[in-house]
Amino acid sequence: MNQGNSPAIDDPSNLFISEFKRLQNKVDTALQNSDELSMSQIIETYHQVINVTSMTKILKENTTLDKNFHSTIRETEKFIKEQFNDSLHPQILAHLQKSIESLRNELKNISKNRDNKTKAEIENRAKMFEHLRQFMSTQEFVEQYDKVST
Repeated sequence: MNQGNSPAIDDPSNLFISEFKRLQNKVDTALQNSDELSMSQIIETYHQVINVTSMTKILKENTTLDKNFHSTIRETEKFIKEQFNDSLHPQILAHLQKSIESLRNELKNISKNRDNKTKAEIENRAKMFEHLRQFMSTQEFVEQYDKVST
């Protein structure tokens, strides 16, 4: 008996398939709404891609796995390349760059008007700077993917 462990933990192929399905769902959802993804959705998607990619590298070296399972690994690699690397990743980068440029322009326009500002305007500007920082940080994280995926 497996002492309460899920079958996915006992069998690496089940765990892999489960993680790949999570990745497919994240990528499919993101492809439909790439301009509306939150920072956390973007980061979660990249973490899942990295997780599944790491699993494929490890499982490809496992000679005890069923030979048919290696075709599943190849299909997974193809999905990551075509759906994520070639399609979603560039869309996310473009969205982040566009959002950063837009926020920078808004902040420049606000900065031009240095007359007496209300507390609400100052707070709004601070929130915009924080939002810009989050976009830039996420963009840096996303750009790191290029370095680890090549």
